[in-house]
Amino acid sequence: MSEAAPLLALRGVTKRFGGVNALTNVSFHVAEGEILGIIGPNGAGKTTLLNCVSGVYKLDAGSIQLRDRRINGMAPHHIAGLGIGRTFQVVKPFQSMTVRENCAVGALFGSREAHMAPKAAFAAADEILELVGLAPKARLPVGSLTIPDRKRLEVARALATKPRLLLLDEVMAGLNPVEVDEALEMIRTVHGNGVTIVLIEHVMRVVVGVCNRVVVLHFGEVLAEGEPGTVLHDSRVIEAYLGEKYAQRQARAEKRDD
Repeated sequence: MSEAAPLLALRGVTKRFGGVNALTNVSFHVAEGEILGIIGPNGAGKTTLLNCVSGVYKLDAGSIQLRDRRINGMAPHHIAGLGIGRTFQVVKPFQSMTVRENCAVGALFGSREAHMAPKAAFAAADEILELVGLAPKARLPVGSLTIPDRKRLEVARALATKPRLLLLDEVMAGLNPVEVDEALEMIRTVHGNGVTIVLIEHVMRVVVGVCNRVVVLHFGEVLAEGEPGTVLHDSRVIEAYLGEKYAQRQARAEKRDD
C-alpha cells in the first residue's frame, strides 16, 4: 500500500444511544485502494460505525476525515456527494421501478461526479449492471429478483453514485456457498475498477479471500486490527467472536495443508 495519507481516517469515534456507548474511542484508517474488513459479534457496533461514516448518525466524540476534509457532522447527501457510497443490510429497492431504473437513480443523485442527465444516467446504469452481472435482467421489475440479485442491485445502485469509497454492509448474508462465490467475484471486479472498499462480513472465507486488513469490533471498541491471517488466530478474537470450533477447524485445515 502507498505511504500517502489515508483515504479515510477515524479518530476516537464515539457514539452513544441514551446512556449506552455503541462505539467507544474507535480509531483506524483505510488506505486508498485496499479492502478493509469489519468483523465482530452481533451488537458489536459494526453497522453503527458505517452509519457514522455515512452521516446517518452524528458523533458524540471524535472525528472522521476523508482525505484532508472532516466529514462528521455533514448531512448524508453531502457525504455521498464527496464520494462515499454504501449498501444497507436490509435491501430496499424502489419497488415500482425496473432494475435499470433503480440503478440509474444512483447516477442521478450520487456523488458530484455522478450527477448526470437522464440519458447519461441510464447509459451509466447499463455499464454498472453489466459489471455486477445483472445486465440480462435490466428491464425486469424489481419484485421478480431473487435475494442474491437484490443484493447485486444494492451494490449496483451504490456504484452508480461513483464512489471513491464503498461501504458494504453484509452483502453475503443469506447466500448459499455458490452465491457467496459469485458475490466474491463481484467484489473483486468492483475493487479492480479502482474502488476502495470497507465491508462488514460474518463469512470468514470472504474476509480471508478479499480483505487486505481486518478490524475487529467488540462491545463497540476495537479489539484487534491487522492482516486476516494474524487477526483470525488471535486468542482474544477467537474467545470473543469466532469460538473454539472455528479455531479447531482452522487447525485441522492447516494440518491437512502441511
